[in-house]
Amino acid sequence: MLESSASADPSAYQIFEHAKRVLQAQSYPDPIYYRTTVHVREGGKDELEHFHAEAFSSGDVRVEGISDEEQAVPHKSSGANFKLSFSIGWNTGAGGQTGTATADAHRKEASPDYLGVPLISPSYSFGLTWEHTGNPAPSPGNASTLPTIATVTAIDHVYDVSLIGTETIGGSYAYHLKLQPTSHPDRYRIRALWVDAYTYQVVQLQTQGNFTIAPMSSIPWLVTFQNVDGGSYIKDEVALEPLIFHHDRAFSTASISFDDIHATDDSPPILPTSDKNAAVNLCEPKHE
Repeated sequence: MLESSASADPSAYQIFEHAKRVLQAQSYPDPIYYRTTVHVREGGKDELEHFHAEAFSSGDVRVEGISDEEQAVPHKSSGANFKLSFSIGWNTGAGGQTGTATADAHRKEASPDYLGVPLISPSYSFGLTWEHTGNPAPSPGNASTLPTIATVTAIDHVYDVSLIGTETIGGSYAYHLKLQPTSHPDRYRIRALWVDAYTYQVVQLQTQGNFTIAPMSSIPWLVTFQNVDGGSYIKDEVALEPLIFHHDRAFSTASISFDDIHATDDSPPILPTSDKNAAVNLCEPKHE
């Protein structure tokens, strides 16, 4: 690895901007068809789920809501569902009040989907193709009578970018960039970027938080990209810390990967998901 002290090296911004332009120039089939694999490790046991999906240029993602594994072996709830009912009273001898309360007497069963139904696309760009500009140049009506020699438009950088050095990633010679958001770190999540030194394709990135629900949204993830038929797609997204859920479920490792990406499919179309904001769905934040 070649180290560089280029924290203020302008070439870091040139690499970053060039990589964004290459990504913005990508052209994807509409729709694209693919398979999403969710892989988790729970209590020393590896668990896998596979979902067939399609994504459209409008941003709409449609997924078969039942994984291949659950279709083969339908999920069955276990245990008995019952409630306890009890009365509460105070000062009843002096005309006080009484009330009745109920509570679940069993532990609620976790969702059969480990991370939720994955309404996500392999063409997601983590905000890299979203343009953010600063204040526009003054309008002609507000200009002075002095002749205009040049017009300068200020661009607000959402990241401070520095060049760490060069590394070999997946056989590609890549620039390693460090990204620090200048504001809204919960929205601008990328913290590191690896860019192919010859093609300027993004080959890998690290993000602080992923997806829209906890605990995925608060831990770091490593994302690797792949080339399919000339297009750049996400290959896999790997959690760099364990996932601890509020309902006492924990995964020591977790990853999401995409494969079987293709442009045509003879299968019946997938119907839109009725509630895209449901807590059981795994979604990416929108950058608009």
